[in-house]
Amino acid sequence: MDSTPKTTSTPAASAPRASAEEIRLNHFLAQVGIASRRACDAVIAAGRVRVNGRVVREMGTKVAVGVDHIEVDGVAVGRTPRRIVLLMHKPKGIVSTVTDPEGRPTVADLARRVVRKQRLFPVGRLDVNTTGALLITNDGFLCYKLTHPRYEIARVYHVRVRGRFDESTERRLQHMASEGARERATRARSAREKSTRPRPGVELVAKLPKETVLKITLLEGRNRQVRNMIEAVGLHVTALKRVSFGPVSIRGLPLGAIRSLDKKELDRLEAAVGGIGGDR
Repeated sequence: MDSTPKTTSTPAASAPRASAEEIRLNHFLAQVGIASRRACDAVIAAGRVRVNGRVVREMGTKVAVGVDHIEVDGVAVGRTPRRIVLLMHKPKGIVSTVTDPEGRPTVADLARRVVRKQRLFPVGRLDVNTTGALLITNDGFLCYKLTHPRYEIARVYHVRVRGRFDESTERRLQHMASEGARERATRARSAREKSTRPRPGVELVAKLPKETVLKITLLEGRNRQVRNMIEAVGLHVTALKRVSFGPVSIRGLPLGAIRSLDKKELDRLEAAVGGIGGDR
């Protein structure tokens, strides 16, 4: 790839930056599925990344998400004129990455059966043994907003556990589920916004002879968060499924199946993050 810096800039570069969120370039590239954050440093150092038409090699470079035009190997990874958003009912054994060094099947492999000749990546992650709702897109800006904790996109899980589940255990799980949300609640919000935001928490779904089924709602997607919560209270996870991501549910979607979101679902996603913009 020619690494000679260009003197021209894209229209995105001239957009207002004052209200834009800035994050480290390697963090953004990792979020949109290019590679791990450390591997993204190597991609940047190799001169494979352009920001607003200019090659960037400096570690620690910050970008304005949704304003700066970012490319890797000549392919845009921010906004895209032809946005694709898919919903997958992820099965076990599938890795939520674009590539896997161990050669395991990835969600990108499955998505390519539906959409070809597009660089698609997952919105967040589900660990290899977790099933359920996973969004896949080619829009880095959308991916960033849906995974950023400030937007509090609800993730709803059904989890089967073994062990003693009592009132004390439930209180501890409730505390862990709402911990991050309480920290963010220190920011000023209107009364209407508070009333319409989803609430994190834990609900008892069913008591079975040897297991308990719980519904857990979280407003962020930290690595192995549900499993870590369950293990912290002395319980054991036997099955974990994410049944919805934000306003999008896998209801009626068979295990392993993939479908495109309809217009109503896309509109609800946009509303959840305060708008996305761009063409579809």
